[in-house]
Amino acid sequence: MEMTDPAREVVDLAILTQRAGERAFIASAGGPLVTEAERAAVRHRRIPLDDQGLFIDWRNRVRLTSLIQRERPTLLHSHSTEILPLAHSLSRLHRLPLVADLTQPLPDQPRIRQLISRLKDIPCLARVPSHYIQDELEDKFGLPSKRIRHIAPGVDLQWHKADSISPERLQGLSRSWRLPEPTTVVLMPMPLEPGLGHDIFLEALASVKNENIFAVLIGSDRHAPGMRATLENQIHQYGLNGKVVMPESCADWPTAFWLANIVIAPNVKPRGQNRALLGAQAMGRPVIVSDIGANREMVQSGGTAWVTQPGDAKALGMALCQATHLTTEQRLDLAAAARNFVAENFPQNKWFEGIIKLYNDVSQPANARIKVAA
Repeated sequence: MEMTDPAREVVDLAILTQRAGERAFIASAGGPLVTEAERAAVRHRRIPLDDQGLFIDWRNRVRLTSLIQRERPTLLHSHSTEILPLAHSLSRLHRLPLVADLTQPLPDQPRIRQLISRLKDIPCLARVPSHYIQDELEDKFGLPSKRIRHIAPGVDLQWHKADSISPERLQGLSRSWRLPEPTTVVLMPMPLEPGLGHDIFLEALASVKNENIFAVLIGSDRHAPGMRATLENQIHQYGLNGKVVMPESCADWPTAFWLANIVIAPNVKPRGQNRALLGAQAMGRPVIVSDIGANREMVQSGGTAWVTQPGDAKALGMALCQATHLTTEQRLDLAAAARNFVAENFPQNKWFEGIIKLYNDVSQPANARIKVAA
């Protein structure tokens, strides 16, 4: 399990399910979050679900079938589009209800259209994190609204709390990033992939040369090999050497948000959710987003965020300058408004209650007692 939106939600959901007195079981390719889940007594089975190939797919099917026969779950919960075809097949074979988490836009391809159409043939409900994804499923793919449940992401406000972050955590991460002092830190927590706005951000950063801004781009280029090298070339071309670091991952997001002065999501490719934006606002940080996909649903425009047009480096640069020059009073007011916005609209308990209701709806009359998440 990488430190991604779906992986974080899988672990949070499994832990909360376990604490509620139910049983949770995760099947995944493994990763840094597995230890956190197992510490909470969540059982985990490592299966290479991220790998592809006919033989690997067959082996994964055999392993999951054996797991289902042994654990006897009452429903399956798929957390990625890549694993959805296998989850659909297992749902039909074992006559198990299926919850399909569809958190990001789907490619408009024949195989995807066929897959979404096949979901109508089994007891299945799709959980979406935003109205943007819901509208796309209904309008583009023809999935009936009765098959869709809009459940907004949830943020653990206790975890995202300033007074819970020790000086040692701050100093450790600051040293890891080699942050100069004093400086304004702009954090961009997005995978290193085309369309997510890294090039736009670098162009904007180059346009505000008089500002003492240090950029931290957190993300892996696993799905876009060579992207890191491309960005390194752009950093050199813009004369930003020494002002940008690109950690591949982050194990302590609350501390990262607390270290940052501004958090941005300047993507030009639409996304269905961005939990990092919510975590940043929960920590009281101003955010800058592009007006595309579900970004606007994740922020309070004019209150806790600047919303710019996708691909507009000039507007992004202006927003960076405005956010950088907030007075202490303005920053404190914005921090309180941002945290209140998340607490009112994205509390973790509301998200969890929505998921449990979804489980009950899809598995009536049985209640969800075991979850196999992929």
